[in-house]
Amino acid sequence: MTRALPILYIASRSDIAGGEVYLLDVFRHLDRSRFTPVVVVPGEGAFKTRLDDLGIRCLVVKVDYGWLKPPTPWYKFLSGMPERVRRLIEIICSENIELVHTNSNMILEGALAAKLAGVRHVLAVHIPFQDNLPIYQRVPIQPATFAQLVGDLSSRLIAVAEPVAASLSPPVPREKIRVIHNGLELQKYVKAVNSADGSIRRELGITPDTPLIAGVGRINPDKGFEYFVEAAAKSRQSMPEAHFVIAGAGDSPEYERGLHARIEQLGLSNHMHLLGFRTDVPHILAEADVFVLTSRTEGGPYVLIEAMACGCACIASRCGGFVEYVIRHGETGYLVDYGDAAGTANLMLELLRDADKRARIAEAGKALAFSGEFDVRNSTGKLMQVYEETLDDPPPTLGSYAVDLFLQTTAEIGYLGGKVTDMEARLKKAERAAQLLLDNPLARITRWIFGKQTK
Repeated sequence: MTRALPILYIASRSDIAGGEVYLLDVFRHLDRSRFTPVVVVPGEGAFKTRLDDLGIRCLVVKVDYGWLKPPTPWYKFLSGMPERVRRLIEIICSENIELVHTNSNMILEGALAAKLAGVRHVLAVHIPFQDNLPIYQRVPIQPATFAQLVGDLSSRLIAVAEPVAASLSPPVPREKIRVIHNGLELQKYVKAVNSADGSIRRELGITPDTPLIAGVGRINPDKGFEYFVEAAAKSRQSMPEAHFVIAGAGDSPEYERGLHARIEQLGLSNHMHLLGFRTDVPHILAEADVFVLTSRTEGGPYVLIEAMACGCACIASRCGGFVEYVIRHGETGYLVDYGDAAGTANLMLELLRDADKRARIAEAGKALAFSGEFDVRNSTGKLMQVYEETLDDPPPTLGSYAVDLFLQTTAEIGYLGGKVTDMEARLKKAERAAQLLLDNPLARITRWIFGKQTK
């Protein structure tokens, strides 16, 4: 009997966001007779708990892949990279890993470890490489250069949408890239719609016929929720009875505080409901009339297909990825330019006022969601084909002087940067102490006395 091949998955978060939902769906449908998943997570949290529940071996290599306020955490991240790569190599060897799947283009360690260990590497690219991603805060190279680097280190790159693939090539050769749309367990959304009983609306304190517009996603500047709030305020000028809901975990305290302040300033406190992280997003969408995606940039946003599967009429910003592929303007939804709060408000009102149009848009969107293209079984099947194709390639040569030099340089930048930062902090303390000493009344009198004596 042929042994199931162990695959090492590298995750970027310890909580659950789109990338983690993707992996959980993959693991539920991965053929375990062919592949055995082993997952590395950056910390304890909800994601590891879910993996444990699925009986999947899960290992923690502690690191923060989110935004780090420079300089101290940034330099610690850099100086710790060689140790993290060494730990991944140990895991590759002890678990007999033949293929590493990195599930984020914010992570470099998986590709580096695979190269040094002489095993194949696959990178899942969920959003285009952009110069505002956290990785460039810590490894200051251009997005195209970074894409070329991971392309050189990877056997295949998986893009969640054709526009994401186009953003990679050049510099990555197009023959290295495979496009696989995110897949969903669509029956979960059928069940949510069939079991909708008004409980979400009761929780919000609104009636069954109150217009309800939903947004879902991390409370982060990239999601553009400030425009959702502005659009809500504008639409309520004509439809004051409307209510709005945002479901998503806080990902940026400063941004979240600003969002709350703006909601209060616009007089929306009783009509805008920020629910935080929710596990019942399908049920929220099943009771909403309209779904709005206001993101600045996306790759393959799960929630757009989720909303379509739940029968929401959708409005989305032109934010990249497969958004403009699934939203055919005026047919399966509506498109607006990013940041166009007035245009979003007008489309909200148009859909809420015209029930027939809303139903027609929602039905077309649902038909697309259930076309089979976004079924998790289909996407997982294509992913396994990529694994087989990659495993048929000769393994990469063991070791790499370029990777070793890169890691050594990264460690030295981190070490020296940390020392300089510490010295600057000490110097500022010394300067403050000196200033306090010079401003002391006794010091001023002493300077005056010595000044008199020297005249």
